[in-house]
Amino acid sequence: MIAITSHVIETRQALRCIPAAINPEDSDMTMNARILLIKAAAAGLLIIPGLMMVTGPVTPFMGLLNGFLDLAHQPVDGGQVVADDAARLLTAILGGILVGFGVMIWLIAERVLRTDPALGRGLILVPLLCWFVTDSLGSILAGAWFNAIINVAILVSFLIPLLVGKTNAGAANA
Repeated sequence: MIAITSHVIETRQALRCIPAAINPEDSDMTMNARILLIKAAAAGLLIIPGLMMVTGPVTPFMGLLNGFLDLAHQPVDGGQVVADDAARLLTAILGGILVGFGVMIWLIAERVLRTDPALGRGLILVPLLCWFVTDSLGSILAGAWFNAIINVAILVSFLIPLLVGKTNAGAANA
């Protein structure tokens, strides 16, 4: 019996040493750091690329957009470009949606996440997962499987600050 009790105590001590990547509740990531990372991801992965898409037809950004399309639609061969008026219109519309989605995430992180972490996480996670599933599925169906891989990196960029760290009320003030 003493051996079992000793083993339970040792196991509990070992569990306290699990890194935050495996046991995110024990992370020391403050709410301020989490909010900053979410806002940086919203700006860098959604708002700025969306603005580049909107302004692409009248700026040098169209070359970057065509490069991204070529990368997403492997192999990289210069075969995928935004070539006609309809494609430019869809690019502008989708760019506007990206900007709006990024600003929504930014505002939720700024105004909701600190005071109500559970609500803020839900308001960001549900639309983010909806985007991930539909965008990735559509990309695969369109033959642009590499875009689904890019989507995983984007999703993880948001999941880490959304899910890592303490979720209790004390963490909201950290």
